[in-house]
Amino acid sequence: MSNNSPSRQIQKSTESDSENSIELKVNLDALQKSASNVFHLQCISIQEFSEGGFHKVFIWKMENGKEYIGRVAFPVYPQLKTESEVAVMKYIHLNPVPNVYYWNSSTNNPVEVEYILMDHMPGIRLCDIWSDLSIEKKKIFLLKIINIQLELKKLTFSKIGMIVFFFNGKNDKFKIGQVIESDFFTGERANLSTMERGPFNTANEYISAVIRNQILYHNTFKFKEQQTYWIPKYGELYKLVPKYFPDNNQTTYVLMHGDFHSANILVSDDGTTGLSIGNVLSEANLMLQKFFRDEMSRRSPDFIRTFENIEEEKKEFYSAVFSQEIWKVEEFFNKFGKYNF
Repeated sequence: MSNNSPSRQIQKSTESDSENSIELKVNLDALQKSASNVFHLQCISIQEFSEGGFHKVFIWKMENGKEYIGRVAFPVYPQLKTESEVAVMKYIHLNPVPNVYYWNSSTNNPVEVEYILMDHMPGIRLCDIWSDLSIEKKKIFLLKIINIQLELKKLTFSKIGMIVFFFNGKNDKFKIGQVIESDFFTGERANLSTMERGPFNTANEYISAVIRNQILYHNTFKFKEQQTYWIPKYGELYKLVPKYFPDNNQTTYVLMHGDFHSANILVSDDGTTGLSIGNVLSEANLMLQKFFRDEMSRRSPDFIRTFENIEEEKKEFYSAVFSQEIWKVEEFFNKFGKYNF
């Protein structure tokens, strides 16, 4: 795409709600002008780079040869997601996180969409080269990933939610705001003003709210027969929340990447260069899993214990709560015999 393109419609079906097509009108002239204004240099071209579940990514090339990323947002989480992503990147200040030069979380701007202008991180996606790497090279990357996770783990909080700006994004003061996840915004859920979105003081509050939101959603948007079938099952799940998540305020919460996988990790010859703010089991992969576990256990025993001490039944319960699929709820009760269907 050249810089001669005025504006265009981008159409996308969301992964979680594939029947709904999202049209996104991007004024590319305004996007180009925004880059020129931010850097006080002429932006000579804009090219499409990639597309994810929630964003369209462009590369902006400046007259001095430097390149930057312009990421525009599909209107799935209006305003909130953009603001929180910028807040997180500014809050953590880790080396592999791109610097944000400018952002706009409103659609009432010349570009006509929410967008972020940030560094173009060097490297390629780890998933694109993983199968070609030697075992020793894979271990090197795993060690770097461990380093990143342990740095994020140092950032602790007293509530469950997302990092947001304290004063409407105009400075670098932060607080924990509402949860910005698909379970709270997917499809018609985004239009439910009474949906509980936090922030939450405990895991008990968080899980309980998710189930109440599911009941609210079905009461509001589903047919009577669907309500009759679904809601009692969620009612049974709700009764079990205290069993798996006791209501206490003794837990400390840490910062976690919500989509941490090899497609969202950029690497270069000398190591991991960036994180995007998203398996075939073999003998080699099993060995690497053991290497990762042993190294993490040595450096952060509590990290490993947290995951290993979660009972299978609790994991299945958590999965049923967040699945939005009735078969997962039925599967949980059928497996653990808590409810007779």
